[in-house]
Amino acid sequence: MKELNGNVNLKSFFEKVKQRSLLLLDFDGTLAPFVTERMDAKVYPGIREHFIALLQTGKTRIVIISGRALKDLEKILGDLPQVELWGSHGLERKQVNGNISNIVLNPRLLEGLAKAKDLVKAEDCECKPYSVALHWRGKESKKEELLETIEKKWTEIGKEYDLELHHFDGGLELRPRGYSKGDVVHHLLKEEPSDIAIAYLGDDMTDEDAFKVLGKRGLKVLVREQLRPTLADLHLIPPKELLAFLDRWKGGSNE
Repeated sequence: MKELNGNVNLKSFFEKVKQRSLLLLDFDGTLAPFVTERMDAKVYPGIREHFIALLQTGKTRIVIISGRALKDLEKILGDLPQVELWGSHGLERKQVNGNISNIVLNPRLLEGLAKAKDLVKAEDCECKPYSVALHWRGKESKKEELLETIEKKWTEIGKEYDLELHHFDGGLELRPRGYSKGDVVHHLLKEEPSDIAIAYLGDDMTDEDAFKVLGKRGLKVLVREQLRPTLADLHLIPPKELLAFLDRWKGGSNE
């Protein structure tokens, strides 16, 4: 565990966790290691047990915010009914009461996504309800070839159909403009009192949007093997340091 911001007082932060807290987490790379076959992903051993223990205290609200489609998150996570899920970078939401809400896209955006999908081989493409993603994880030798043939064409489609191209760890994604994990954090901050303990844990460049919005309001935690330039206050190497962090959170919630 490495502190990246000398102005952050972790002892004081975990004191606040004793009252009420909001724990926001990315999924891939944060709660689960990356795998070549996306639907084979599994959370690190111990994560589920930590979540159950935290939820039983009644003091911590847990929200998972992912670029994955909501239905994929539900399938992978299984039965965690008290965990709120946001999929597709905030375009889909499942609340703890089971209510699901999503954004209805302009048909023209869907037309652009369909065009982008047609440019990629099925084995390299992930088609989500609101975006298309090009993956090269496990196929790194094809990365330059894929970038050379697809990136420019997807950029052109994005300009024509008001879509944005985003790089992530292991691929590219084309999605509607103006939706990000930062927007989800902004929404959630409005739902909670200004004085509660809040942390966001993430690994990817898409999580930097969330860090930026959270700002000084909460603790920003980068969870990945290698440190990189980031807005985060703290760096954790998973899974050992991640589990230790959740242990400390659980200790505060139990008091």
